[in-house]
Formats: sequence, structure tokens, C-alpha cells
Amino acid sequence: MRTSIIAAVLLVAACGGPKDPTAVASTGPVEADANTGSAQTRPDGAVAALSRVIEPGSTLSTKLDCLRQSGGVLVIGHRGGPTRDYPENAIETFDRTLKAGTPAMEIDIATTSDGVLTLMHDDDLDRTTTGTGLVSDHTWAEISKLKLETYSKPTDFSPPKLEEALAWALRNNAIVELDKKKSTSFDPVIAAVRAAKAENNVFVITYSDDQAIEVHKKAPDLVITASVDSVGQLDHLLKSGVNAEHLIAWTGTSEPKPDLWKALAARGVESAFGTLGPRNSSLDGKYWEDDDGAEYDQLVSSGLPILVTDITDKVSRQLSSLRPKSAACGF
Repeated sequence: MRTSIIAAVLLVAACGGPKDPTAVASTGPVEADANTGSAQTRPDGAVAALSRVIEPGSTLSTKLDCLRQSGGVLVIGHRGGPTRDYPENAIETFDRTLKAGTPAMEIDIATTSDGVLTLMHDDDLDRTTTGTGLVSDHTWAEISKLKLETYSKPTDFSPPKLEEALAWALRNNAIVELDKKKSTSFDPVIAAVRAAKAENNVFVITYSDDQAIEVHKKAPDLVITASVDSVGQLDHLLKSGVNAEHLIAWTGTSEPKPDLWKALAARGVESAFGTLGPRNSSLDGKYWEDDDGAEYDQLVSSGLPILVTDITDKVSRQLSSLRPKSAACGF
């Protein structure tokens, strides 16, 4: 069954797509997917006619298996893909990023003083909103009245609740990668995912082996990301009860590790890698110094199926020739 699926993906992927991915416009119309009824981005026109080889209702782990085995890539927009006009962690930003060709968003979850889960990266409100002080010192009623800011200006957009982001992901057949902040625990995040029935639309980030084991015990059906620096560390997680089918190996942001990616893939585990970070020191900044993003293609051809970036539009355009493979796997 898996062999026939992957063969179909490769056949579909070979049927078209621009020779120069970066020549494609960064935005395009959103059309309804005939198989799912959800909005799907069609920036290059080629994916619009694509028939999925993954059946509707397939689990997220099945889609990830397809992605890894077909050589596709899932691009994730760090903090939702903010721009000068669109702030981080805003529903409106997710819409813009999705339309520009990026189907997954990394988002940050904080907790208000009255226990509401909202999207906010920092402990305080100062950098990204019109408010000041700690998120945990303010009620949702207070935070909901604030406006989000970009690095250059305030916007008309307000901080959303996590439940709004989850509903958005379901509505658009998108992925949201959940990064809980210090003010938040895993239990309410998992409860929110359950309430939204968003189990097949989320990755849950963990930052230590203990956290990975904890979250897997609490919610063994959810896909989690865990730092994996070696096959030995993967073995430790698996011996501790973490299911490889529901695990994404986070392999850092500093140096590509193709040998590790291939070794993990041989064990049925997808790898994720980030080119994000401060512009003057990140791989995103380095790769685009010559305005040629060929390095991203090299990452994927080296066995990387999941890429997190701060430069979502350009990276998605660079990798747009792979979009048919990803879409055929349900992304």
C-alpha cells in the first residue's frame, strides 16, 4: 500500500511545475480542494488539478510517512510568517502566509491571568502589542482589546485565542506547530486540541526528553517534536515509550545533518530543521545573501522533509516545484 502511494506521488509530481520556482508570484488565489472541501493554496496553478493519493481522513502520521517517503517538504512559517504589515501570531497573518504558499505555521501559546490560552511569543506584551507588562498579569478581557504591532508599526489586528488558531487550521486544512511558553502547561493545550478536534492538524513542541515522554504519555496520539541529536537519543526516547509514528525529530538551526536525517528516516522518523534566527547570523540570512536559495533545495534533496523558516514567501517559492508531492500527501 505504501509503495503504491509513493509511486503515485512521484508520478503526479513529475507532471508539471515551473522550471524556475522563484519566478512564481508570492501570492495567489485560494481555491476549494475537491477532496476535502477546505481552502488550498494554488500559487503555481499546477496543484489545482492534483488528485490526492492520501485518502481524506488519514491520520497526520500517515501524511508524514508519505511526505518523508516521497521526497516532499513541509515548510513551516516561524511565528506564522510575519511581515512589515502583518504581525506575528495573528490569524490575519496566517491567512496571508497560507495564500503565499506556506501551509504550516509555528505559533506561540501564553496564558492570561484568568487562564485563557492566547497567542503571544514573549512573556510580556511590550514588543508585539500596544500593551505593557506580563501576559500573565492581564485578563483576557484586557488583552483582547490590544492591537498587535509589527517591528515597524501598529496594526488593526488583535491577539487571538488558541481556540481560534485551531479552528483556523481545521478550516484551511493547515498545520499549526504549538510552542507553549513558560506561563503555560501542556494539559490545557492538549485539552484545547481535543476540544477543537484538531489532533490531525497540530505538532506539539517539546524541549527535553522528559517533556517529550510526558506529553506522549498524556496524549500518545498527538504528533510531537523532540530534540534529537543522534540515533542514540532517538533510541532512548523510543525505549521510554515514545512512538516513532508520532515523533518528529528536531535537529536544530545551526548545521544541516543529512546523515542523521537519513538514519532517522530509516527508522520511520521525520526530521525537522530550522533556518530561522537573527537575520545577521541565521542560515536564512546566509542562504539569501546572493539572492539564490539553492541551499534549500539541497536540504530537501539531503533528506529533510520539514523546514522551519523566517522567510516564508521566498522559501516556499524556492521549493514550489516540490509542492505537488506535499499536496498529494495531504499538506
